[in-house]
Amino acid sequence: MKRLKNILKGKQLIIGLLIGVILIGGVSYGANQLSSESVSYIRDGETKTVKQALDDLIGKSSKVDDLEKKVTDYEKTVHYLADKVKVGDYVAYDAGTWDKTIDKPTKHGEFGGYSINTSKNSSVEWCYRESDKTTLKGWRVLTVDKATKTVTIIHAGQSECYYHGTTPSDSVTKLNERAQNTYVDSKYASSAHALNYNEARAITGNTLATDNTLRTTGSQYWVAGYDNDFDGVYLNGVIADGSLYSHLGINNKFGFRPVVVLKSGILTTGQGPDKVGNDKAWQLIPQQ
Repeated sequence: MKRLKNILKGKQLIIGLLIGVILIGGVSYGANQLSSESVSYIRDGETKTVKQALDDLIGKSSKVDDLEKKVTDYEKTVHYLADKVKVGDYVAYDAGTWDKTIDKPTKHGEFGGYSINTSKNSSVEWCYRESDKTTLKGWRVLTVDKATKTVTIIHAGQSECYYHGTTPSDSVTKLNERAQNTYVDSKYASSAHALNYNEARAITGNTLATDNTLRTTGSQYWVAGYDNDFDGVYLNGVIADGSLYSHLGINNKFGFRPVVVLKSGILTTGQGPDKVGNDKAWQLIPQQ
């Protein structure tokens, strides 16, 4: 016994070997003669019995098992967003809050209509005329590409107002730059742009009035991008009943609807509330 203790002290043998001897003690002479409480070793200046080491090992093993179970349970709840959502679903994306109050715009190229500390996920109720209002808020799925695991989302209502005057061709650039600079959270999104003509038309497959709230918000809003007849002065747009126009007008303030492209492979843990009151919004896991 003394010799065994000396070997353990001098060489700091792997405790698992000794535990193995004890565990097979039913058929081992050594195990019949030794007690896990009587055999000790020194590690980092501290004397421990084999029983203490075995208890520690069992405790750590139990913690590993618990951790593995938690990981397994977590993996069961996590999926690619693109594999779970359909067009029109709400997504719990958060574009942040406004850091100042800006009145509704009155000159070409101006944005506004929002108040400090209000959510960018909410809507300006009206921009063009008070009789046409929207209360839609949050973010909804516009397109899904399962092959690339890419989802694009659109503001459900109108996040702010934009005034388009008579200056030709620069409003599309202004709208796209506004989307990119104001609505991208880099933990979740790769880019943003203004809703364009092709995207707006693809919602229903035509330009007619519709009850599809993915396009019909109850209020007028601008649509960027050109169709074949675009002459460089007018913007495209959607009116209150959802009709899509290729020449909506000039010298007017209408709503703005940004589109956000989420990162490829973005994950979700399932549905839950978003920050503006939608209860069944797909939750997102940030990507670094």
